[in-house]
Amino acid sequence: MPFPLRFLLPLASGLALFSILTLTTTDAGSIQGSNNRPIFQEPRQSQAQNESSAAAQAEAAQLSVRVVKLFNEGKYDEALPIAKRALDLRERALGTDHEIVQGALLNLIEIYTAKKKYGEAQKLVERLLRTHEKTVGPEDAGAAVILDKLAFLTYVQGDFSKSEAAYQRALAIREKVFGPNRSEFATSLYMLAEFYRFTGQFKDAEPLYERSAILRRTLLGREHQDYLKSRDGYFCVVYETHQEKKLRDFEERLGDSDGTRADVFAGAVLNGRAISLPKPSYPEAARRARAQGTVIIKVTIDGGGDVIAASDMCGGNPVLVKSSLQAARAARFTPTMLSGQPVKVTGVITYNFVAR
Repeated sequence: MPFPLRFLLPLASGLALFSILTLTTTDAGSIQGSNNRPIFQEPRQSQAQNESSAAAQAEAAQLSVRVVKLFNEGKYDEALPIAKRALDLRERALGTDHEIVQGALLNLIEIYTAKKKYGEAQKLVERLLRTHEKTVGPEDAGAAVILDKLAFLTYVQGDFSKSEAAYQRALAIREKVFGPNRSEFATSLYMLAEFYRFTGQFKDAEPLYERSAILRRTLLGREHQDYLKSRDGYFCVVYETHQEKKLRDFEERLGDSDGTRADVFAGAVLNGRAISLPKPSYPEAARRARAQGTVIIKVTIDGGGDVIAASDMCGGNPVLVKSSLQAARAARFTPTMLSGQPVKVTGVITYNFVAR
């Protein structure tokens, strides 16, 4: 199964676009190490050199403001030469290893990424990683952030072995720096689990999802979106490997089962509870592609049995998802009662498509 970019981008982009691009307009450091110390100290310069350097940095700062504005407007082609100019000015004034130069590199990386010029972005990320390893250290928390980006860029270019190695190394760094009971480590577990699931390595993905879900449940609570992502990822692996019997036990270990709803839980397949379950259409685009497989729709059902929210939980085939969502929203279910009162529940509806 291909790895949809809508899943991978937030997963891999530890370098959040808005924070980086805003950060580097102010000449602040971009990726700080866990020791939070400066990466590079400027050597002393003559007055003329200082004046020249100050003028170059002032111009670079102005250019960076323009880069941010153009990037936020989606004008990547216009932003690209300006970002290159800003990087060149800063390198000349500060040297290649300065933290401000790293910020300029990050801007250029994000522009290349937005333009889907992944090879160009990868070269710069690898350069950034080498600099960070030299000036801060190879096992610093900042290196893990860069490795996340490298993992994404190598994935979308089909270099799965390099992507896997980057995710694994980032995980090892976060475990060493933060320990195995911190949210940063749980995030790396989730990233690697997503990689394995979307490359069809379900046996490797399952324990990572489980571990990240349990840790996030403990640290963040049962309503937090990060926890729900890890839990849903585990559910998806179980559905995709036909191990549905594991779901009830998993929920109980997570502590989400309150013991009052014997027949409905967050991962329950609700098809059999439907009063009305319309079949999704088989779109023409699916017919042309001979698309097949299972689409898993996560639904929320109100006290009256109506579907009030539906979403594609497991990254199904896009040509099948739209009709599945339409069908799910039209479904009706037997109300779930708690202490004699109808309650809202969540679960999934599964749709199986056969090529026609």
